[in-house]
Amino acid sequence: MNYFYINNLKINNLHNNKSIIEYCENIGINIPHYCYHPNLSIAGNCRMCLIEVKNSPKPVIACSMSILNKMEIYTDSPLVKKARESVLEFLLLNHPLDCPVCDQGGECDLQDQSFVFGITKKRFYNYKRVVTDKNLGPIVKTVMTRCIHCTRCVRFSTEIAGTNSLGIFGRGQNSEIGTYISNVFNSELSGNVIDICPVGALTSKQYPFIGRSWELKKINTYDYSDSTLLDIDVYMKSNKLVKIMPSYSNNNYSNNWISDKTRLSFDGMFSPSRLNDLSIEINSNIIFNNTWNSIFKNILLFTYFNEHLTKHTLNNFSLTIIFNDKLDLDSLHLLLLLSNKYPFICLRTDTVLNKNVDLENTFTINTFLNTKTLKNSNLCLLFNTNPRYENINLNIKLRQRILKGNFQIFSINSSQDLTYPNKILGSNSNKFINILEGTDLFCQNLYYSKNPIFIFNSQFYKRKDRNLLTYFTNSFQTKENKIVNLNVLNSSVNETGLNIIQSFNSFSKKDLNNSSSIIYINSSESNKLNNLLELYSLNYFSNEIKYDSILNLNYNKNSLLKFKKFTNVYFNLPTKVFFEFSGNYVNNNGLLKKSLKLISSSTKSKETWQIIRKTITSLDKINFIFNDFNNITYNIDNLKNFNKFFNFNYYPVNNMNGSSTYFKNKLLKYNFNKTSNKIKLYQTKLLNWLDDFYINGNDNYSKFSLVMIQCSKSFRMKSTNFFYL
Repeated sequence: MNYFYINNLKINNLHNNKSIIEYCENIGINIPHYCYHPNLSIAGNCRMCLIEVKNSPKPVIACSMSILNKMEIYTDSPLVKKARESVLEFLLLNHPLDCPVCDQGGECDLQDQSFVFGITKKRFYNYKRVVTDKNLGPIVKTVMTRCIHCTRCVRFSTEIAGTNSLGIFGRGQNSEIGTYISNVFNSELSGNVIDICPVGALTSKQYPFIGRSWELKKINTYDYSDSTLLDIDVYMKSNKLVKIMPSYSNNNYSNNWISDKTRLSFDGMFSPSRLNDLSIEINSNIIFNNTWNSIFKNILLFTYFNEHLTKHTLNNFSLTIIFNDKLDLDSLHLLLLLSNKYPFICLRTDTVLNKNVDLENTFTINTFLNTKTLKNSNLCLLFNTNPRYENINLNIKLRQRILKGNFQIFSINSSQDLTYPNKILGSNSNKFINILEGTDLFCQNLYYSKNPIFIFNSQFYKRKDRNLLTYFTNSFQTKENKIVNLNVLNSSVNETGLNIIQSFNSFSKKDLNNSSSIIYINSSESNKLNNLLELYSLNYFSNEIKYDSILNLNYNKNSLLKFKKFTNVYFNLPTKVFFEFSGNYVNNNGLLKKSLKLISSSTKSKETWQIIRKTITSLDKINFIFNDFNNITYNIDNLKNFNKFFNFNYYPVNNMNGSSTYFKNKLLKYNFNKTSNKIKLYQTKLLNWLDDFYINGNDNYSKFSLVMIQCSKSFRMKSTNFFYL
């Protein structure tokens, strides 16, 4: 058994090639450092982590020295203390006395370590140098005179972000960190340099002089910007959200990097266009000062008369409820209860959902909970997806894997910059058929590959030929084929939950004609709705469309304005935003996530499930709902009860792809043996659905965020300077 000593304490060496600073952090011994970061490469240029090793002529740095057998290490000897004092004295020679006005004050590593390891004397009385601040874009604020040249930001830009935007120039006293030819730091991960900077050189432009760390309340919750639902820490002050940072956990699959959209798009929730008051618009005359009771009275009267007309078969029209794929599971369950009780209520989504997804591995990321799968694989195929913008966490893992070597990434898509090498096979869906038939050169790489991985996008299953494409992807998962790892990237926070429930159709032209009233729940003007409006403007429909009323349950007052012309009575009902209510979601990995209520709203808005629940309880007394309006509880403590909550029909099977359970519905719409030899797909070029990461994502708030709009301008501009932003 190998062993070593730290401060005369014998420790077994269980891990080879592990640095001294990692071992010391694991056993609770603090070694001060600035340049070292566990997720970055070793630089060893701050010299703050100096330690004493027995029989060594001088101190050594703990971040780059590996543990050796029978090594004796001392972290608190007089030699080490003196070395730390000298290093800190050199670091503070040119550092300005900005602590009272620095945003990093209170959480600054230089501040803390100077207090513990520094000295109170001063021996430098010459002039200090001044460094010009750099413009890194609309997110990162720079005060480069405070920089201690730890190069964390440079290594992050090169190794994690993959943009090579930052570098260190000059030598000696003239050394500076900046960008090449005055470019901005154009990366969707640029805000992470704020977190890793140990001093106040890089801070947030949106968080200047707002509060100190001891004034803020930290709450752990989940990211709302994509389907991953990563853990984040939200910082509150006086019932206001001031900043968002990554949550540091011990999970192996978490790398603690978040996108700029996750970090700064929350101001879109509280934009000036937010709907704050109840209003009814009758013949273009807006009436305010309404109450929820009067609103519910109108809803109940309509429901009552429609129910009686339906029972007497005098009414063929329906009340259509349209919602998006960001709605929480609690509200979805109540909508199902409402539609089951009243047959004239139809539930529709504003996007296209694939109906042939009976197996869970057709709409989830199946094996990306850890990096072991990537480690054991040497090939990955991306089909019509851009993980750099659709799934930041996955893209970082792919980049880290390809940097280790013996890994190839192929893509069937338009040309795109993924921050790592990838071979584009083509941009037509017909290429996928060639791979399936074995007539493409890529099949040679596929045949000799080890544990290949296929990654698709959920938009891939929303094409008009999606049934055939689903049939093709499932044909890979046979005993004869080596492809067993198919993964699907969903685009929104609860698209996986909608696919699990599988009880909704998309809004169609038939619903547009056969609806007497429409209720929109957090819907926006999606492509599906806009296409129907264009058809109506071209006189595609024979009859004029006129609804009794339209209810818009939304947080934004400028949404769905085009639909006002279809009715004389238009209700605007404000709903709460993501951080103002609790809800259950299913992330892209198929895991249940529960978000918490963080902010108390000062508006008249209500939670979506409260509005639906109030409607149900007003119609009739139902046993499954409690008397307390503020709580709805479901038995979802474990996966078994959660499946029952979704009304799953599971039974064990021994099928071709190794899945242990599936629904009682048939697996595919098309039979492989009965399909003709010549199958035609739409010969259209595959385009990325996300053309602008900052404002065109499938979330509700980024397009209303002023910060994201500035980032979008910076991203689209070809100029190299953005001082006007």
